[in-house]
Amino acid sequence: MPAESRDKILNAAEARLLVGGPAGLVLDAVALDAGISKGGLLHHFPSKEALVGGLCDRMLERFEEEMASLCAADPETTGAWTRAYLASTVTGDGKPADNSAQLMAGILATMGRDSVHLEKVRQHFVRWHARLEDDGIDPTIATLVRLAADGLWLSALLGLQQIDPAASQHLLGELRDMTRPAR
Repeated sequence: MPAESRDKILNAAEARLLVGGPAGLVLDAVALDAGISKGGLLHHFPSKEALVGGLCDRMLERFEEEMASLCAADPETTGAWTRAYLASTVTGDGKPADNSAQLMAGILATMGRDSVHLEKVRQHFVRWHARLEDDGIDPTIATLVRLAADGLWLSALLGLQQIDPAASQHLLGELRDMTRPAR
């Protein structure tokens, strides 16, 4: 039951953050949405910062699980991690692959730039980048693909001008092709 309660709390907090932004992340409201008492919430997450940390950890875990799943399903091992990173980050039309951009915006706004949780994000990126550089393709190509995926994701996060869907599909196709060995 504790894991189930924790998931309910995180689901409620994520929904509040996605709908109301950082101002919507109110512990009393999260507890109510999760169907538990505030004391029950505080048992799992003793502070708002701990709750934000839980959201951040879960988002990173989901991203890693998605990348691992896509990588394992890819019949071509060379460049598989880089393709998985690209697919886990953006869709075929260049939009975030999930609600992670909006969720990350809320998390970043609540945690600040010197947060311990932000350091966890940085550490994950260091590990992911190391995997990209050891993916069997030119490390420069892997880095370019990652930076392009991150740029598309960041554009959505900041609400910058989006690329035309047809152009975006072509761009992503070219990026995927770059991850395959020359034939």
